[in-house]
Amino acid sequence: MVLNGYGDNTIMTQDNLSKALELLTTLQGQLEGDLQASTRAIKQTLETALQAGEGQDSTELRSLIAQQQVKTSEFISVMVHEIRKPMTSIRGYSDMLNAKVMGELNEMQAQFVGTIRNNVISMERLVSDISDISKMQSGRMQPSPKMEMLKNITMKLEKDMPEEAAARNVKLTFDIPQGLPLMNIDSTRVEQALRKLIENAIRYTKEGEGEITVTAEGLGDRLKVYVKDNGVGISKDDQARLGELFFRGDNDLVSQTKGYGMGIPIVFECMKMVGGELGWESVEEQGSTFWIVLPAMT
Repeated sequence: MVLNGYGDNTIMTQDNLSKALELLTTLQGQLEGDLQASTRAIKQTLETALQAGEGQDSTELRSLIAQQQVKTSEFISVMVHEIRKPMTSIRGYSDMLNAKVMGELNEMQAQFVGTIRNNVISMERLVSDISDISKMQSGRMQPSPKMEMLKNITMKLEKDMPEEAAARNVKLTFDIPQGLPLMNIDSTRVEQALRKLIENAIRYTKEGEGEITVTAEGLGDRLKVYVKDNGVGISKDDQARLGELFFRGDNDLVSQTKGYGMGIPIVFECMKMVGGELGWESVEEQGSTFWIVLPAMT
């Protein structure tokens, strides 16, 4: 099929699209594998240094660890920047093809473009999460508090999240009461934490059976926000590991669902930044309730 482009004719065949998709999938696999391997290696290095440093000057040892963390953060920053450049190009071209700006696509070509686009979006989220958690842990991301109402934060999520819930045929309900206390807080980090909790709830409830409710209550000088689901739940052993970077629970639905094990670690970091707390209750095969407790203005 001939597509009229910027002054020339571009042949967009199914074989071209298939090769592009294969390249993107390979890049995604390499990114995930390399990142996890690098993280494990760094962790092992630090543990070895701590063991070898017993009896040595703890100040010097902490300095070495801090230097290692800075180098790791710099590496991740460069990696994220370099990966984002080709991904932006791929996303742009796939968006144009999907919008039929360059001409009509047949059914199979449209499926290829859609798959490429979905994979790029998935990678963009992964890279963004990697960048955010690196900045949070290294202290390069600082909170920007402002006067805010929880209702304003949840309205953004109420607008964005239904599409993701509908894709899994999951019922998502927001029930935020009026009259909750105001907050002087970094609303971006609160929104990010709640988004991660809701995304997890959507992913880990059975398709067509999921019911998720987001609600809140005022507790004097604090504000408590709940995300409740009727999903697969989390075992006690797995609950003990929540917050561990790249950890994912041992459940068939979890292993079959796309994820990277960064959601809860990011929520923890967001709560550290805003002076909040994360808590949960969960029973296997019955569901989970996660909540965040935020400082509020009395």
